[in-house]
Amino acid sequence: MPSLRRLRDRIVQKFIRDRAGYGRPIPKEALDGEYRSGHWDHFFGFAELPRNLVLAGAVHHFYPRPAVLDVGCGSGRLAEVFRPYPFSRYLGVDLSSEGVARARELNLPGVEFLEGNYETWRPDGRFEAIIFNECIGYARDPAATLAAFAPHLAPEGRFFLSHFRFGSYAAQWRRMETVCTVEAATAVMSAEGQIWDIRILRPRAAR
Repeated sequence: MPSLRRLRDRIVQKFIRDRAGYGRPIPKEALDGEYRSGHWDHFFGFAELPRNLVLAGAVHHFYPRPAVLDVGCGSGRLAEVFRPYPFSRYLGVDLSSEGVARARELNLPGVEFLEGNYETWRPDGRFEAIIFNECIGYARDPAATLAAFAPHLAPEGRFFLSHFRFGSYAAQWRRMETVCTVEAATAVMSAEGQIWDIRILRPRAAR
């Protein structure tokens, strides 16, 4: 029965998958509806600005003119914050067609936005910076997702992650550290006490 299967799936997610550091995917239709309803409009507010500034500044700290892959780019807020910094390429990808449409409406020079599911989509070329900005927790397996994108890092490339402290975030970090090492880390806190961890990761295995 469908209701029993859903109950079983919720129990497995809460007591097994969450504790092991697996994520909770969101269906495309749900994401599109959230963008249309304005649920994610707060990403353009001041409370979300500091973590985006830290991400953009961290990338620029390591690379004067990087190729950037913004995975889970949403409606383009990070790309907008990134404008003062030079880049050789900036590609944003998101599952939500509504989010991508809004990102394109920003008309950011030199920035390309594509619709794609990062569980299966892979980019052309390599990037100095591959960013997962508040989206890694939606991966079925955050560690497997990083491992899948590792071949698309340039030889001295890095992952840049922002991950909100909510739910099973600590277990997800532990799982990701089975395939990556943490090179640097900091945290950003809002006036309301919300905390985002910002970490820079390098793949453990040689590419």
